[in-house]
Amino acid sequence: MDDNRNFMTAIALTMAILLGYTYFYDAPRQRAIEEAHQEQLIAEAEQKGEELPDFSTSTNLSEGIPTQSPTDVMQIPVDRAEILESRTKITITSPHVHGSIALKGARIDDLTLADYQETLDEDSKDVALLNPEGTEGAYFVDFSWGIDGAKGPDKDSVWTTDNDVLEAGDDVTLKWDNGAGLLFSRTIALDKDYMFTVTQKVINTTDATVNVAQYGRVIRQGRPEGQALFILHEGPMWSLDEGIEEFTYADLEDMGKKEKNSAKATTGGWVGITDKYWLVALIPDQKKEFNAEIYRRGDEASEKFYTNYFHNWTALQSGASYEEKSRLFAGAKKVSLLDRYTEVEDVKMLNYAIDWGMFYFLTKPIFYLLEILYAFAGNFGVAILLLTAIVKLALFPIANKGYKSMNKMKVLQPKMQALKEKYGDDKTKMQQATMELYKKEKVNPVSGCLPMFLQFPVFFALYKVLYVTIDMRHAPFFGWIKDLSGPDTMLVSNLFGLIPWEPTGFLALGILPVIMGFTMWLQMQMNPSSGDPLQRKIMLFMPIVFTFMLSQFSVGLVIYWTFSNILGILQQWVLMRRGDPVPAQTKA
Repeated sequence: MDDNRNFMTAIALTMAILLGYTYFYDAPRQRAIEEAHQEQLIAEAEQKGEELPDFSTSTNLSEGIPTQSPTDVMQIPVDRAEILESRTKITITSPHVHGSIALKGARIDDLTLADYQETLDEDSKDVALLNPEGTEGAYFVDFSWGIDGAKGPDKDSVWTTDNDVLEAGDDVTLKWDNGAGLLFSRTIALDKDYMFTVTQKVINTTDATVNVAQYGRVIRQGRPEGQALFILHEGPMWSLDEGIEEFTYADLEDMGKKEKNSAKATTGGWVGITDKYWLVALIPDQKKEFNAEIYRRGDEASEKFYTNYFHNWTALQSGASYEEKSRLFAGAKKVSLLDRYTEVEDVKMLNYAIDWGMFYFLTKPIFYLLEILYAFAGNFGVAILLLTAIVKLALFPIANKGYKSMNKMKVLQPKMQALKEKYGDDKTKMQQATMELYKKEKVNPVSGCLPMFLQFPVFFALYKVLYVTIDMRHAPFFGWIKDLSGPDTMLVSNLFGLIPWEPTGFLALGILPVIMGFTMWLQMQMNPSSGDPLQRKIMLFMPIVFTFMLSQFSVGLVIYWTFSNILGILQQWVLMRRGDPVPAQTKA
């Protein structure tokens, strides 16, 4: 008895420590980190001069390539709207994206996603994917040329344009003259979604041969907030001959300022940076060889992450021209869209930018099934309920057998207690007698656990789907549930908003996790109880643990687990009402 009391006391103290840590230490610490980060960005932000791709790793290069040393520039972040309003630009407008391209530098550095908002508030801003250099969280794409012994276009080059608006399904052409016999043009086209096609051309009007090499790069200042841990990858990645390879921001920091991840002579693939829901990927000509690089530069206050591709040097003779075509995907990681670009437009493994995990063979089919159910029901929450029913139906024979076994176990409880009293502390004889009883009565105690164990892969796959697919982002159910991918917002811990307090961590306990915990407890009451008092107490404690644990999960997952419990309770109730007792033929 004392051991049991000590055990329960230890559990209670553990929960108290977890809750106290979350509320009194972790939440204030996270707020302090965010505030310090904001102050550091304003007071200490430094930006290094940009580094050109390292063409020295290419396999067909001339001698004497000029090098560019980065220069330190102190700069306080400028308001995004202020920069955009002050520049001469080409306006990007389409049903899904809007933004601009500055004529100075001709970078693609202002892109907002029209279909996605930052929050669920009615006045929420659209998600800004790309931001100009000089703003907080600068994130932009740069296409250009490496020129051996001559000046090529850079961030200060001012281009001219044949049109000041780029619409979906159309293109614009920019031109720039280096004043020394090299004429550059850049045609940018946009499809109806998020794919840009960039055609770069250089004409040599000099009397000499000039070596040129075309490149593209994605540059990101700093790291995004709220990154996931091990659930999915966020950061630089590429798809090359070796398949998909991912690089975390921390990994690149550990490499140091001089090291680079480089790949040579690759045909087909892409390189870019992925976030949970968004992707910026450079896609060179899939039939030509290219080289790729991923690295980090700068210190903690001014770090930049680079993902580059570049082609080998090409000797451009006098009077000749050279042209390269590449693409840029900058938008939402919508499953159907990435599948189309991969399968129809032959962009190698672009759909692997969505991190399905090692159980993708289960995760993707569940997503596609949810898509079908959503097309039928018109609501992802209802689709989850239908998915739960389908899973239950598929597992019905096994679950039925398990529930029957549990009912038989319940009938055998008096005999089990009699065996315990008969053999006392002789565990060997007790175990032998128990196994003989199971065998004679044709009871398999393990089969009662099978329904739950078989649901865990589905549970994990659904968790992954809810977490990584943008289709679930801000997807509503009914009532107060406006986002199936986020936790329940109807909090019991502040009396549904009556108390002016915003709990965090384990204390942010929603009503649906509580209902889930109750259904779990109710289902456990219908199962045969263990003969061991300590085990009974542990099992009674399990619904509480799961309640607090699932309060931090996607509410769509809580809906699945709750509805699954309810269906299980109904199934067990029907079996119990129908009655399938085990005759007590064996005397203990």
